[in-house]
Amino acid sequence: MVDVLKKEHLTEIDVPAFLDETIRLGVKTLPYARFLNAEEEQEQIKKDERTRNGTPGIGIIFETQPDGLHIIDVVPDAPAALGGVRTGDLVVAMDGNSLIGASNTDIAKYAGGDVGVPLKLTLLRGAKRQRLEFALVRALIKPRPATAKRLPGDVLYTRMDNFPEPAIGDYIDAVQAERKKGAPIKGVILDLRINGGGALNASIGITALFSGRNQTAMVTLQRDDKTQHRISTNWPDYDLPVMKGQDPLAPLQADDWWRNVPLIVLVDGQSASAAEATAAALKDLGRAKLLGTPTYGKGMAQTGTGTRDGTYVVWTYARNLRPNGCPMEGYGVVPDWIVLPRKDADMDGVLLGYREVDIPRAAYASKLTPDPFADVRKERQRLRDQRALAKLDASKSTPLPQKEFASDKDWQLKQALNALAGKPVQVTQVNPRFMPAQPACIKLNN
Repeated sequence: MVDVLKKEHLTEIDVPAFLDETIRLGVKTLPYARFLNAEEEQEQIKKDERTRNGTPGIGIIFETQPDGLHIIDVVPDAPAALGGVRTGDLVVAMDGNSLIGASNTDIAKYAGGDVGVPLKLTLLRGAKRQRLEFALVRALIKPRPATAKRLPGDVLYTRMDNFPEPAIGDYIDAVQAERKKGAPIKGVILDLRINGGGALNASIGITALFSGRNQTAMVTLQRDDKTQHRISTNWPDYDLPVMKGQDPLAPLQADDWWRNVPLIVLVDGQSASAAEATAAALKDLGRAKLLGTPTYGKGMAQTGTGTRDGTYVVWTYARNLRPNGCPMEGYGVVPDWIVLPRKDADMDGVLLGYREVDIPRAAYASKLTPDPFADVRKERQRLRDQRALAKLDASKSTPLPQKEFASDKDWQLKQALNALAGKPVQVTQVNPRFMPAQPACIKLNN
């Protein structure tokens, strides 16, 4: 076909570029696979380095809305925090460029810049929309996926936004800083809601941190569905380049607090991949109770390889099994306590939120292996269509936004605090047909 096009096409064809794009279009239809050309691969390498070492910026975490950037968090000790920017501020301009209705591409262009280069923010504050101007100088902002704060009753609320390579060390630092501030911590809440995952080894490290050595954190099941690979909580099963060969958990082995402190993990339908693997492992190992709603259900592992021409291909090579031998792909992890994200939430609508099980199978997938979720997918869509015709209030089934986590509106956190205090947890009774099916689990090799 390429030879025909080279000879017969009206114009000359850039064959390498043509083949790159052909491969890209085919690969993107496979689950979690992707193709990077040589230029994109170099940019990805740079991006990974920035994730490990830091990115120039001012240290704000925001949600993009039509009226500007709503700041939901400010990185401590970063230029924005030191300059007086607060959570809840609304950024409407950067360097005089309006952010009202701006695209993510525009925002990235305005916000980008090197360390030491100033950035002028125009923002509105409070109910009266007080207009303020800030001149901030960009600094190297290192990734801080973990936060921790002490709650009444000496309970430590900890949150992980994702699982980048530095996640383990960052989480340990955040927790240890709060432990030093007062009385002994009596319980920990690990919030993995709206956590889409990241580096799987970072997930294994967090599991090892709380469960200790010599445990099975996960088992991968490869193409023939017979080859099992056990991933343990022992070093170096959670090694990552950022660690430079040093086990970050080694200094904590004498501190039994990590293995004994009561632990509750918060999850929701957007807890995916490494996040739900962490939750599943801590639950199956008997180390934590889970509270919230069923997780997303991404239970597949990816790998990749480079080619001689500098391109890079990523593909799915294995299924991830929980320590109890159950798959997560399409099923997710069901919490011990099923709790509404809001006190008045529509749980049926919450459970019909988009998950792994809703992703259509590639049209050319093997016909020899039946699609285990075909009927489930059709039924979930039928129920969604039924609800749309009934014109139900969709706002009551939306996920709790991150800016409301750990606030008075966080119903799931309130129930987690009740559980740690030995008080009743207000769970939700759900219709079984809205829940994930029971997975077929296998016996793991010793």
